[in-house]
Amino acid sequence: MTASLPPEIHRAIKVGASTACLAEIRRFVEEVGVEVALDLERIFDLKVAVSEACANAVEHAGCDAMSLDVCARLQARRLTFTVTDTGLFRPPSPRWDRVSSRGLGLPLMVALMDEVTFVRTPGGGTAVSLSVLLDRDMSPPA
Repeated sequence: MTASLPPEIHRAIKVGASTACLAEIRRFVEEVGVEVALDLERIFDLKVAVSEACANAVEHAGCDAMSLDVCARLQARRLTFTVTDTGLFRPPSPRWDRVSSRGLGLPLMVALMDEVTFVRTPGGGTAVSLSVLLDRDMSPPA
């Protein structure tokens, strides 16, 4: 028997683009993770990856007045968090700066998630999608 969770979940929050908002984002990620019955380790991975995507947006988007939209979507066996900013798009750099120990965000997100994508939004910002595949099918029984 499949789990009695809804076949699709869509949640979203909008926060200021500030590191002070990262705790609120982590709480949001945890609430969604609990709602879809993820184990604590996978919730932790999501919190780290989504926080890193948000911190990168705050640091690199170049606009103090912007906001971040964080959306969570569960469809069948995939949970995806999308972080969208309205700043200036900059393609992600796969390079790590050994001198400052900076640039670990992208490799960390890739290591923790099943899929990571970056796209330029029509307004010039960036949308980062972070997905995990779930262990069981959450679709309703046929």
